[in-house]
Amino acid sequence: MILKLRKFGFLTKGFVYIIIGILTFLTALNIGGKISDKNGVISFLENQIFGKVLLLIVSLGLMSFALWRAYKFYDVLKNEDSNKKYFSAVSYLFRTFFYGSFAISIFLKIFNQTSNDVTKETLVSRILQIENGNVILILIGIIFSGSAIYQFYKVITNSYLEDIKKNKNIASFNVLKKTGAFGIFARGISFLIFSWFIFSAGFNNNPEKIKGTQEMFRFLNSLTFGNILMAVMALGFVCYGVFQYFYGRYSNS
Repeated sequence: MILKLRKFGFLTKGFVYIIIGILTFLTALNIGGKISDKNGVISFLENQIFGKVLLLIVSLGLMSFALWRAYKFYDVLKNEDSNKKYFSAVSYLFRTFFYGSFAISIFLKIFNQTSNDVTKETLVSRILQIENGNVILILIGIIFSGSAIYQFYKVITNSYLEDIKKNKNIASFNVLKKTGAFGIFARGISFLIFSWFIFSAGFNNNPEKIKGTQEMFRFLNSLTFGNILMAVMALGFVCYGVFQYFYGRYSNS
């Protein structure tokens, strides 16, 4: 049962990344679309035929992913002996809450209910009210920077293929490898940008410096050749979404 939830969760996560990427890519080419994030995905699906059904499926899929990450959190703490397990456990716990809250917000949207979500700005405001709160934010920024470097390491060493290579019956392995490399590298770049936002909030003691996925794309778009940079990042999100399909199907982690 848990493995079925896992596969459903990865497929849904990949679907969300693909929608974000496609909508933003179309905007970069000035042929429609919208610079998007998770809320943009909700709005897009809601406006489709059988939109509420689509939202329900996505909500269940993301909750499945959150449950899988919760299971991995428990499994790592119980069965691994290395000090590395604590870093992995924190990562799994973060994803449990992130995707779980996302799933709940979509579910409430289906029934026209509002959720009392803590926005990234209000969360950062609360952190900054704590003694040495800006130091905490800077440490979080360092963690995001470390995560970005780890994404690059996985691409350079091909370690993102380790679990998948254990399965010998893989169709379209070249597609899997290329979409994974491009998608994970793009994700690493996005983590670097997010860490810059966090550092800015910490050093300036200003929660408004915190930005999300939508603002990350807009930041790229504001640079020289911004529409090209935004299009490339959007394609990276699409590739990462495609890779989630392969990862969900052919790995067990």
